[in-house]
Amino acid sequence: MTENHPSRIDSHAHIVPPDLIEEARKSGATLGVTVEDTDQGPALQFDGLVHLRPVGGLARLDRRLEWMEQQGLSLQILGSWLDIQGYTLSADNAATWARIFNEHLAQVVKAEPHRFAALATVPVQDGALAARELEYAVKELGMLGVMLAADPVDQDLAKETFEPFWDAAEALDVPIVMHPPTHGFGAGIRPSYLAFSLGRTLDTTITTAKLILGGLFDRHPNLKMMLVHGGGYLPYQAARIDSGYLGGNGRPVELERDKPSDYLPLLYYDNVNVSAAAVRMMHDVAGTDHLLLGSDYVFAGSRSPIAANIEEAGFTSDQVDLICCGNARHLFLKEV
Repeated sequence: MTENHPSRIDSHAHIVPPDLIEEARKSGATLGVTVEDTDQGPALQFDGLVHLRPVGGLARLDRRLEWMEQQGLSLQILGSWLDIQGYTLSADNAATWARIFNEHLAQVVKAEPHRFAALATVPVQDGALAARELEYAVKELGMLGVMLAADPVDQDLAKETFEPFWDAAEALDVPIVMHPPTHGFGAGIRPSYLAFSLGRTLDTTITTAKLILGGLFDRHPNLKMMLVHGGGYLPYQAARIDSGYLGGNGRPVELERDKPSDYLPLLYYDNVNVSAAAVRMMHDVAGTDHLLLGSDYVFAGSRSPIAANIEEAGFTSDQVDLICCGNARHLFLKEV
């Protein structure tokens, strides 16, 4: 049992709404989504994607609430399990699936409005469809932002046709939580056992670097983006990106700021799976007001105090409270 901090907010968690599984049984096949029953429970399967494991604890709300109590969390901001965002489906089917997912997630929040809030899923295949779903999720379902898969399979978030989505996110003033997919390009690194620990952080690093170097934050200066897992390698190897840009070999467009690393303070970062020293470096890069508490529930650190690396980083108690609560209230809940 951790010390009780009733106002702490978990800004990075995953879920499969329990009723979504039954919805997929009834109507998913027409979209390319089926349910496989296994000895470990149901598993959602998608046309064009490798075989997925069972959803397991992702669909167990009782265990989630017990764990939140143990961690002293008052609120958990829920995003989808990235495996089931439907990024191998056709654009239209992915849009329909995203709508189904978002409506089921909204029902989870409605049942426990003081414990849960939600991030939308959008179809990454088409920028206009993604923008439309984000607007619906925020305006009609009350979602706080979006959890976006970083370049899943063959979908490139830096493509020009994705621009309507960035327009919508900026206009709605909602944060984008950039999260690596299980089946992004980092999944192919060898040996395969490093795909989880290193490959996914590589996805975040490369995708975000592409977006910065492509001028995303010049075109959308008010865009709010949070990088999970401490930003991957980006905050720690930014000088190499700067070197390529300043030398001319890594300069796809002319940026308004002097160098790519000048954009890092605009981004937000969570503390998942990084050391206290790394948390301190994130503070040096972006400031206390751009760091947030996250758990990656159910995948990482569920048995350990999720704020341990923040509390061990040498911050004042006011700074710890800001990272564990205040920043999420400002970024997601729009509280001053």
